[in-house]
Amino acid sequence: MQKEDEGLRECLAQCRLLAFDVDGTLTDSIKQIILCFQRTFEHAHLPIPDEDAIKGTIGMSLHLGVQSLLPDPTDERLGAEVTQLYRDTFAVSKDIHGTNLFPDVLETLRQLKARGYILAIASGKSKVGVQRVFNDIPEFNELFSLVCTGDMSESKPSPAMMQYIAAKAEVPMDQIMGVGDALLDIQMFRNARCHELGVFSGVCDYYALEDAQSEFILPKVTDLRAYL
Repeated sequence: MQKEDEGLRECLAQCRLLAFDVDGTLTDSIKQIILCFQRTFEHAHLPIPDEDAIKGTIGMSLHLGVQSLLPDPTDERLGAEVTQLYRDTFAVSKDIHGTNLFPDVLETLRQLKARGYILAIASGKSKVGVQRVFNDIPEFNELFSLVCTGDMSESKPSPAMMQYIAAKAEVPMDQIMGVGDALLDIQMFRNARCHELGVFSGVCDYYALEDAQSEFILPKVTDLRAYL
């Protein structure tokens, strides 16, 4: 199931830059994130949030995501403590460590780069978190020209990440396509007035993306190859 028409092919032909979310879009990491959140809240002796609540935070900066799941979301001191506990929990949990790319993502990115697209990362992850991905997947260093993370700008759905990328690349918004799996991604792309491609490989299913009226929808990033 998808929503593309021939419009996606035409849109890609007009675009110069593709900006990708990471978790759930390029990497199969949603289960890792959910597990880390649940362990963190258990260690902090706080009510453990359910999967849907955690999924709703994916794409935000970590601090905002943690804060929103607290029994009292206004407790900034506790929010800071639990955010650091999340980072510590992730660092020592070998079963949720490491980057798992979806199949054929690297080949897809290589094809896009070879076609002349500028490739960028727009992720709610921290600079440290994205650097860990780049360390795990060294090929990313040559594929991606620009990176904007959750601690470099306002959190999604603010358009700030996309505005930063557009300014650095000197590419107008109408020649940029954002690619993401979460409603926060789609809302950020829309707020930035760039093109939107939702993939249902992560947080959202097809129907959630359709309800959000995402401009284009595909099952996964690698399906882009059919439209080049």
